[in-house]
Amino acid sequence: MQIPLITSLVHYFKVVYGYAGKKLYILILLFLFGGISESIGISMLLPVLNIDKGVSDQGQYTKSIYNVLESIGINVSLFSLIILLVIAFILKGAFIFLQQTYTSYIKFYLIKKIRIDFCNKYKNMKYSYYINTRIGYLNNLITTEIARGVAALNRYIAVIGRLLFILIYISFSIIINYKMTIVALFFSLILFVLMTSLSRLSRKLSLLVSDTNAQIQSLLIQTIYNYKYVKATDSFIHIFKTLFARINRNYTYQFKNSVLTSIPSSITEPISVFFVSGLVLYYVGFQGKSMAEILVLAIFFYKAFSYIFRFQSDWQKFNASLGGLEVMSKANRVLNNNVEKAGNRQVDAFNKAIELRDVNFSYGAKQILFDVNLAIQKNKSIGIVGESGAGKTTLFDIITGLLTPQSGTISIDGIGYSELKLSSLRNVIGYVTQEPVIFNDTIANNISFWECDSQEDICKRMIKDAAVLANCDKFINEAEMGYETIIGDKGVKLSGGQRQRIAIAREIFKEPEIMIFDEATSSLDTESEQLIQQSINSLKGERTIVIIAHRLSTVRNCDYIYVMRAGRIVEEGGFDELYRDENSSFYRMCLDQNL
Repeated sequence: MQIPLITSLVHYFKVVYGYAGKKLYILILLFLFGGISESIGISMLLPVLNIDKGVSDQGQYTKSIYNVLESIGINVSLFSLIILLVIAFILKGAFIFLQQTYTSYIKFYLIKKIRIDFCNKYKNMKYSYYINTRIGYLNNLITTEIARGVAALNRYIAVIGRLLFILIYISFSIIINYKMTIVALFFSLILFVLMTSLSRLSRKLSLLVSDTNAQIQSLLIQTIYNYKYVKATDSFIHIFKTLFARINRNYTYQFKNSVLTSIPSSITEPISVFFVSGLVLYYVGFQGKSMAEILVLAIFFYKAFSYIFRFQSDWQKFNASLGGLEVMSKANRVLNNNVEKAGNRQVDAFNKAIELRDVNFSYGAKQILFDVNLAIQKNKSIGIVGESGAGKTTLFDIITGLLTPQSGTISIDGIGYSELKLSSLRNVIGYVTQEPVIFNDTIANNISFWECDSQEDICKRMIKDAAVLANCDKFINEAEMGYETIIGDKGVKLSGGQRQRIAIAREIFKEPEIMIFDEATSSLDTESEQLIQQSINSLKGERTIVIIAHRLSTVRNCDYIYVMRAGRIVEEGGFDELYRDENSSFYRMCLDQNL
């Protein structure tokens, strides 16, 4: 074998062991026991075929078998030899069954384990990494590449099994006739080297398959996500031109890979039969050797040849699916390097204030926030207003710990965010976005977010109470199935205002101490805005409310307002105080909005 092959085998053994652990050793033992029991069974054919000869006429190998059997008290006879042969093959069948069953167990266990592991990695990854990564790539990892990666692991396990069987068969062949075994090995090595180029090409094609899979997933997800616009404007032809081109490339790579992987398996048997036939012809026809010895040796050679080519075939199939394993392993490393950093201090309650001091934030070379100072007092309503691009949403991302400022400090109740267990911080925060987050499920489950069983009375009551506060109980009761109505992907069966009110009901259901509304009414009609404003007002004084808005009517009732422009807080104060200053940016914004 070539050194690069040995290096690859060792490298990927470590990779597979990293996923499968000690289960891999158990599987190797099953392979060993299966191969040894089968080889013993084949070896028993030689004394069976020579049973009618005298002891002095037996070959050295047969004499050795007789001596071993007699040393353990077994009387050598045709009956005893047949019984031992049958037992050996029964054991071989049992070990093969266990090996195949255990292989299946490892395969499905790994798919489950790795998918759950990656889901947890997604939960813990930095938000900054998420916003710079294609959604299609992240989705493709879970849905496609993990399955391909585990398939590669499975094929590597098959490669190990083939290698063990080859070593066992060759060992028994050497015992019977070492000279002929060396000739057979030399012949096999030549063929094996000739076919290694196929493995390299398969590996290259496999990586291209993974790349085009991610491209297809990404574009397809975006198309489905924006289906309404694409359908309404009949823009499918433009998107599908690109999509179909990627699908065609993916098909071409997969087809070529499939053709390459079929080559070794198609030539295995003809070459094996050719070599074994030549062996029998030479030793029996020209050398006059015993047919029994050559027959058993031929069986071992045939088995060894078959497994050598199966090894090549499985190695090539492993390389053909290696793209999934490489993508999975790389993603694992990248996600481990992009874990959100957090402290250990727990936020059990919000008691005083969230404070930002001299906060600066940049995306790369572009600075977004400049020396921001603000305070969010408990049970106060705070408005953060400004034109689009002023940095309002980035400010929200910093308040929730999604982004970390390059300089300055942010704290809750005097505790710096760097010391916090950020998940506990977010447990006290409710968040309503401009584009409401709605799942294709019942209204009840969208409000409870599966926190409780919506069929239970206590859960029903909590859901209804939240819906009443969010002013959506009326339209829910008018729906066909009430709270059990399925509302479609992104809530497509509801109006924009209804979706937004369900999103608010969800946050009320969670009973967070801080409610953040990020442009929650910017795209709604006046009636829907008024209803949502009523919902917000109903929380005033009982919860801390932060309203990030462009539309100033939304913050009219806030206790305190911060005005942002180009990443800076340029003004702050109460609504009336800011409005009275006719030279203020706030006053000009009010005039622009006819407020």
